[in-house]
Amino acid sequence: MSYLYKIINIFIVMDTIYKPDRALFSNLCDTQPKYRALAALIEHAIDNKMLGFEQKLPAQRLLADSLSVTHGTVTRAYALLEQRGLVTAKLGAGTFVSKVIELSHFEGDTDFASSMQPMMGQQHVMTNALQSLSKDQSALKDVMIYKLNGLTSHQHFFKQWLADKGIDCLNHPLIFTQGAQQGIFTTLATLCKSGDTVIAESMCYPGFYHACHSLKLSLAQVNVYSKGIDLAQIEALCKSRTIKAVYITPNCQNPTNICYSSDNLDALLALSRRYNFFIIEDDVNYCLPEHWRLPLWQQAPDRVFYISSFSKYFAGGLRAGYLLPPRLWEQPILKQLHSECWAVSSMNFELIMRAIKSNEFAYNQTKLADEIRYRIEETKKRLKAYEIDAHFASLNVYIPLAQTQNMFEFCGVLKAHKVIVRTLDAFVLDDPTSKAGGQNGVRLTLGGPATRAEFDLGITRVEAALKQFNQTFEVVI
Repeated sequence: MSYLYKIINIFIVMDTIYKPDRALFSNLCDTQPKYRALAALIEHAIDNKMLGFEQKLPAQRLLADSLSVTHGTVTRAYALLEQRGLVTAKLGAGTFVSKVIELSHFEGDTDFASSMQPMMGQQHVMTNALQSLSKDQSALKDVMIYKLNGLTSHQHFFKQWLADKGIDCLNHPLIFTQGAQQGIFTTLATLCKSGDTVIAESMCYPGFYHACHSLKLSLAQVNVYSKGIDLAQIEALCKSRTIKAVYITPNCQNPTNICYSSDNLDALLALSRRYNFFIIEDDVNYCLPEHWRLPLWQQAPDRVFYISSFSKYFAGGLRAGYLLPPRLWEQPILKQLHSECWAVSSMNFELIMRAIKSNEFAYNQTKLADEIRYRIEETKKRLKAYEIDAHFASLNVYIPLAQTQNMFEFCGVLKAHKVIVRTLDAFVLDDPTSKAGGQNGVRLTLGGPATRAEFDLGITRVEAALKQFNQTFEVVI
């Protein structure tokens, strides 16, 4: 084998040998441009520790010759990797890996309590959107003036974006909110007056409780079973008093992960028409693409207020949500919204629009979904040995405990192993007569750890805590 052949096919990067995987590169080229395929190839090498932190990438000309691509292809790939925060170009020295894979003496707590997605490059997608907006003086001027419900361009874009997802809203009111929480509060404030009764699931999103308390509403709660909400309980309540609205999270119930059946939703819709209450459908929780389905709003836009946001899919800090109300309620909703914040920030929606338009947004969403799938499977493996009846659905893991066990003791053991989770009392209405409404268990959220390495450490800590908890439990028995 000639010396030149060795130089072209094997690159000595500082003290590490990196050999590009030509077969993988060829496969990647089948579905995307070559420069993006090359970026994916190098990212794969970084994630699989074939290239380490602060190691130098191959010279562009040598890599181009090795993979039979142009020098420009390598240049564009390196630039894309830099945009994603994976590498750093140093003038006169070359391009170096900047992504840290290994944990360096990580001593902090593992956050399995906060329901948020891991940062899979969202900050770099937003960097590009901010740079793009900063160069568009006309757009900057437009987003810096008051506009109650977004710019016309935002309305057109996001309606089409939702239509591409299958939601038939092109000719329907779309209302922008500062996150889904404002959508919930605004809907309740528009539909109800002080003292009115609304229904919610027996355990649900705590923000709904806060909104009801602030508006001085009477809250009735009903059970949720494997197929959905208890319809008999709802009907009994409707017969005894006037119900203004029923709040549900049917796609991925928080915290139980129950997915309502179509039959249950159809029957709930029939009750809504019979007893003249509205349905508030909250679709905020992150849902893997293969599990997501069209909202109930699609079947009954006259009875359902559909609320969603970008918090669990992109970045919660942007505070950008949207609401599809029944057509006759558009103006009352806008009036209420106007009283709360005068005008929702157009800049947030401009930035999200620019982010979605980029190829990097789709790439980011694919990376996020792949990471969540990995975390689900890894968690299942660790819990299997302990015969835990955990319920999985996207970001959340619902772990009910036996009544002979104690969720607060379990939470304490986890805390001792530097793991933070939510006990189920966080999802129950604060009631001094019932500590947790009879519920006993924890919700573990997979999205908190920022990196794969942090997650792997965290789930190892959970496994150690389970071992200790089980041993303690057996001794007590």
